[in-house]
This record gives sequence, C-alpha cells and structure tokens, in this order.
Amino acid sequence: MKTEYYARSLALPFVLALTATLTACGGSSSGNDGNLQVGEDTQYVAVIATAASDYSSGEVELAELDKEDITASGGYFSTISDITVNAYGENYYLIEKFNGDSIKKVNVSEPAIATWEYSTLAAGDEGSSNPYKLVFVNEEKAYLLRYGASKAWIVNPSAATESEFRIGELDLSAYLPEDTIGAPNMSSGVIANDKLFITLQRLDSNYQPTNTAYVAVFDTTTDTEIDTNSGNSESLKGIPLQGLNPARIEHVEGLGLTVVNRGAFSSPFTGTGLDIVNPETYAVSSLIADEDITTQINSAVFVSPTQAYILNYSGWQNIALQRFNPSEGVSSLEDVADLTGGDFRTLNLSPEGTLWLGDANTNAQGIRILDTATDEQVDFVETQLLPIAVTFLETEK
Repeated sequence: MKTEYYARSLALPFVLALTATLTACGGSSSGNDGNLQVGEDTQYVAVIATAASDYSSGEVELAELDKEDITASGGYFSTISDITVNAYGENYYLIEKFNGDSIKKVNVSEPAIATWEYSTLAAGDEGSSNPYKLVFVNEEKAYLLRYGASKAWIVNPSAATESEFRIGELDLSAYLPEDTIGAPNMSSGVIANDKLFITLQRLDSNYQPTNTAYVAVFDTTTDTEIDTNSGNSESLKGIPLQGLNPARIEHVEGLGLTVVNRGAFSSPFTGTGLDIVNPETYAVSSLIADEDITTQINSAVFVSPTQAYILNYSGWQNIALQRFNPSEGVSSLEDVADLTGGDFRTLNLSPEGTLWLGDANTNAQGIRILDTATDEQVDFVETQLLPIAVTFLETEK
C-alpha cells in the first residue's frame, strides 16, 4: 500500500506535465548514476537532494532535462537534512542517512507518493546504520551500503513488503581496524565487469582517516568476496588505496575505477588525491597524488579519459571548480571561469553530457549547468533549499 506525502510546494504545472507524460510508461531496464543510455525515445529527469542552510530540514526537487528553460518542481518529502538520492529506471530512492535510517522509493510518474518506505536497521543494530548508497544490479537486486554498520545489505528494490526487502548481506567486519569507531565506513560503490567495488574509509576512534583505506570486491553473481591478492600487510582480501578517506568511486571507460580520496578533514588535508584502480588486475596508481596538491579534492567527475573536473576545497565556502586532463595529471589543473571561492556541494555529469554543479550560495542557490565543450554556463536551476546531491533517472517518452 502506498503512503502519500505532500510537498511544501508542489509546483502544480510541472507535476501535471510530468504525470501526463509518464503515466503510460513502463519500467526501464537500464541503469543510472553514470549508466544511463541516451536514446531518441528516452526522457531524463534530474533528482536533486536539498538541505536548509541551518541543517534543520531537507527535501527533493525534480527537473526535466528536455526543456528550453529547466525549472525545478519545488520540494517533496520534507525530512532531515542528511539525505542523498539514487535512481534506477523510472524510480528514485530518497536515502535518509544518519539517524534517519530509512529509504523511500518514488516513481517519477507519481512524484508526491512513496511507493514504499523501509528501514535500514536490522534487529540488534546499535546506533544508526547511516545508509549511504544503493548500487543497482537490476530492478530486483541492489546493494545497500551502510556507513555505520559492518554489513552491507543485498536488497530487492521491487519488494512489495519490508520483510522481502533484505535478501542477503555482505560481511565487511574483517576491515574493522584495531582503532575503530565500530564500522569500516563503506562510503561508495560501483559495479564493473560483474564485480561490486566498495570503498572503505576505516576511520579511527577519533573519526580521523589514519588507517589504510580499502576497496572490497565482490562477485555480483555469487555475492562472495574476491581475494585480490594484493599482498597487503593486514591479510585482507581487498585493495589498499594510496589515498585516505575515499568518498566516491566510479568506472570510467578507458581509465578504470577512479577513487576520490578526501584525506584529512582539515588542513593540511593529508591523504587527499585521486587513485585509479584496474578492475581486472586490481593494480592501484595515482592520478593526482597527495604530495602534488595542498588542498582537498571533494569530488570528481570524468567526461572522458582526457577531460575531468574536480571540486577543489581550500576551506569552508572556499571551493573552486577546476578542469584537468587525466592523462596529464595535476599539472593541467585550471580554474573554470570565475567559479572559485564558492560553496559548491555537489557535482555530476548529466546523461546529456552537461555538468551539473550545486551552488549553495544562499543568495542564489541552485544548479549551474555547464557546457563541457566550452565550460560556459548554459542554464541555472533555482532550488528552494541548498542543493547537496543530484542524480538522474530515465523514462520513456
């Protein structure tokens, strides 16, 4: 049975147009978050997680991409500020993180209604499971990464009841360091070549990234961990990274697995950088090494093996959008236009190839959309609250 939630601002014209377009559409089998397939019969919708400037609340806004002037819908599902969004096919998943411990599934044809809402806590869990991300195999299988727990969940996103949602577990307790906060801190994940790659921050008891970070690898057919034979000193099956505090992993054709390492939380940001992991040999190399950069890399998006962008963090509300050539490394870093000294909180590449930059400037908050061929801003999507995450879902026209 579906539960209805009313937005603070429904932006009725948008809702009616979106519903009329999508009501007759069937489910899509293709992926998202970098796995969407552009086609003539496909329509895309941006799903934007937003948060209040005082962190008192959060909500979701939607925006259709195939409009001359892209506008956001206004907010849905008012909730806590610590949220993120993932998407697959015509559905998006609102993940309520620390002390929220909940996921809502929403079909874009009914944007004010949750298809279901399930807990991310299991019997016996102590504290918050702090769910971070859903990584999809297909419509009936995904992996739920739980930052505050030692076990990731294998889940069925199409489950009709909560008892059918969790269908298995991946035990990552081997990665708990001796000096630990009680969880290996699974922070991001991606599937490549039928393998799941999960980044593990392994923070110490003071919540600092002093322990070696790892990427654990699982066979998505058998859900068993793969021994990468890395020869690490801790006798773990996973891949030790060169950087610390990994925040994002993605698969880039022609490069491999790219890992954003944020390093220390404050200056001098020890351990920051970009690692490259070969998804077959598991060899690790450094694209931007810690010693080559004095600031913190907050996020990175790869357009191609020769074009990428980073959010370069120097301090609170002092972030620069920079472009570089991965084949040349740190020497090619350059500022994009005048996008420096800002409060930029999210960065992603749309399925149409534009760069979506979340600007949390409270005087002009919203998404800056940039043409990656020219780095010029081509549109701006104003949001009611500050944009903190953006993903894209796909529907049939």
